[in-house]
Amino acid sequence: MKVVKLASHNAIIEGNPYRVRYEADIQEAAKAAISHGLDVKYASFVSNWDAATESQQIENSINEGYDVILVNPVSPTGLDPIIEKAQKAGIVYINADCEYTSTDVNVLNVSTDQYYLGYTTGTYAGEVLGAGTKIIMIAALDGNQANADRQAGFEKAFEEKGLVVVGGQYNHDWDAVKAQQIMTEILNSGLEFDAVLTSQCAEAILAAYDAAGKPYPKFVGFNDTGEFMHRVIKINENERKMDFMVLSNPPGVGASALNFGLNMLLGKELKDNVYTVPEIHAIRLPSKVNFTYDDIKNDEFLNLANSMEPGDAITYWLTIDEVAQAYFK
Repeated sequence: MKVVKLASHNAIIEGNPYRVRYEADIQEAAKAAISHGLDVKYASFVSNWDAATESQQIENSINEGYDVILVNPVSPTGLDPIIEKAQKAGIVYINADCEYTSTDVNVLNVSTDQYYLGYTTGTYAGEVLGAGTKIIMIAALDGNQANADRQAGFEKAFEEKGLVVVGGQYNHDWDAVKAQQIMTEILNSGLEFDAVLTSQCAEAILAAYDAAGKPYPKFVGFNDTGEFMHRVIKINENERKMDFMVLSNPPGVGASALNFGLNMLLGKELKDNVYTVPEIHAIRLPSKVNFTYDDIKNDEFLNLANSMEPGDAITYWLTIDEVAQAYFK
């Protein structure tokens, strides 16, 4: 049995259900590695969005001789010297979930395809709403690469479908309280619009409507939590009142990234032409779960929703063997 020291570095965990599940999924994947003769010893480090803290924590992990360093980076650049130091020490270093975009280092990025999430949501909204519809767009965290990629997808879809964004530039920072506050201020402003597109936190958008006593918009999306699914099922139980988009951004992407690293430790090499974005050595995993109003009577959708607690997010990940088969020689 080979002992593997794993350091999981996260930008934030406390108060963020997605990140709590992200770390839990990594721990489950680490335990499963025992079937491949790997005894993974897990440790977690949280920078709380502070780049200096992140750098120091990763430096410490290098100095303490971890075998795998898994990083959800605070920023898409700025860690080149640290990454190079880790690689010179023989450490498997992987960026997970949020991509690291420096082209001066050869480091693997494993993420969900964030562009797809924005583009798919925007495209469906355009199809059900029609060209010329006025919409609100509430993005996530400014400066975050996952948010940037999603917004590129949203904006491309808006252009293709003729949706008209009104109001200001809004960012909820993946904070449900802030998302509800922003939506409340918009509703109280008198701004005219027909739909709300949001980079997750969609249940908080609906909570703002409830608190304000306002009729729901024609469309809200996307999100992938149990609460959002429960809400849209209830809203549409008697008639079609609101279109929606449930689209998975699985916290399990961190577990998938770990299994890339464990395959590397087992001596395997990535296949040729495996990168989605070769310039930054990025592998973007497809989102697997997609439900809309058309699935309101779909047993798969209803069973999934009913199986989830309100705070749960749809999650899954690739096993060591699945990663090996799809991405390694």
